[in-house]
Amino acid sequence: MKLNYLHLLKDLKEQVELLPHRDSIKLDALKQRTSMLITKIFGDSSNYHETLRRISFNPIISVSSGPGQYDGAWKGGHLKFINLVDTMIEDFSLDFVDDEPHEPIIPFDGSQIFLVHGHNEEMKQSVARLIEKLRLNPIILHEQPNKGRTIIQKFIDHSNVGFAIILISADDVGYGKTDKPENAKLRARQNVILELGFFLGKLGVERVIALFEQTENFEIPSDYDGVLFIPYDPDGRWKFDLVKELKALNYDVDANSIL
Repeated sequence: MKLNYLHLLKDLKEQVELLPHRDSIKLDALKQRTSMLITKIFGDSSNYHETLRRISFNPIISVSSGPGQYDGAWKGGHLKFINLVDTMIEDFSLDFVDDEPHEPIIPFDGSQIFLVHGHNEEMKQSVARLIEKLRLNPIILHEQPNKGRTIIQKFIDHSNVGFAIILISADDVGYGKTDKPENAKLRARQNVILELGFFLGKLGVERVIALFEQTENFEIPSDYDGVLFIPYDPDGRWKFDLVKELKALNYDVDANSIL
């Protein structure tokens, strides 16, 4: 139906442009057709009805009115008529584009928490089991089916979560190119830091926390102002810190469930 209306508007514009000079009979027919289309497409209360009504093809009558004034008034009215139809086409086309099918917006699943991890298996398993005790669902990428997707596509497809926990573990060794090898420090893997940045951009700083391994000579990522870094301590205090952050975001979690 919308395609038909767009076709009718474009056909109307062509007929208006071809309107013979000072052909009042043809003009009246085009005005009636225009009014009908305005009602059909934009409704009875559309301002286009008033704009059409106010377009004049005749000069203000005076003693000195002559053929030249009639010709000028006709040309001015003709131009305004064309401009009106152009505006109607543009207006309708914008609505038509808005109604075109788009990629569906997938809302995030608040019950799911994405778990970004490195090579520390004990850390990963401990945090995942805690999430389950809180009656939430940990999303660990390698545990999800591939379905023929690339790693990055699989990652994006599973990223519509309500919260992300980034496990910063001592997996790599690195140092600046101007430093000496003895100045090397333990670091998280590059993909972990990349995914930390991804979730900061997608979820916002309040929905991302980083648990970092407490070990000697470990380098915590810099330039992440606002990110909550919680030490993954052997006493398990990190568990209560995590529950506290989830409760601040209105998660229905109970610290008693992790005792």
